Amino acid sequence: MKLYSNPASPYAARVRMLLRAKGASIDLADPPGGIGSTEYRAINPLGKIPALALDDGRILPESEVICGYLDITLGGPSLYLTDPVHRAQVALIVRLADLYVSPGMNDFFKLLFTDPGNRTAIAKILPDIARGLKYLDLYVAPNSHAAHEHFSQADCALAPLLLYVTEVLAPVIGENLLEKRPNLLAYWQAIQQDVIAAPVLAEMRQALKKYQPMLQAAQQ
Repeated sequence: MKLYSNPASPYAARVRMLLRAKGASIDLADPPGGIGSTEYRAINPLGKIPALALDDGRILPESEVICGYLDITLGGPSLYLTDPVHRAQVALIVRLADLYVSPGMNDFFKLLFTDPGNRTAIAKILPDIARGLKYLDLYVAPNSHAAHEHFSQADCALAPLLLYVTEVLAPVIGENLLEKRPNLLAYWQAIQQDVIAAPVLAEMRQALKKYQPMLQAAQQ
């Protein structure tokens, strides 16, 4: 198998966290020609990362689909957990992150790459992101693991996204949206020390350094 990835992407980081939690490694590759390129779309028609190339040549796109596949095929304890209530809690947090925070953050990413100084456009997307964080704050556990005492797929989905909220979005808008969400803030402070999550978050931070000129333009 081979994972088309980018170390700065929260969605690729989601898969890499699962791999680390499973104690597994697979080949990582940059998208040929770059994300969205014609060359890469010939491999993954969606043009996005991550994408998992299976040994038989098939391609699985979308981080949640990839994580579900790897969770089963790699064996070991499931990162979706087995107790029905705990499993539902994992699914809830993943869904809230994907439906209510990710869309606004995706719009923010696009602005960073296309119109980083457009403060009006950035301001328009903030209410949706803030609402998603409010929903998550209602359900996340205020400790080192989002859904339960064990590391789970909820952490894989949520921790990389919160890195962008706190360390990329916050400097641009001059406000950390987690400051109003005590459970999420406590979780974020704790998960950064987790032995599984911390190395992947460090990879993201290192990769983000090359985007500093763009981020500084957005802070003007």
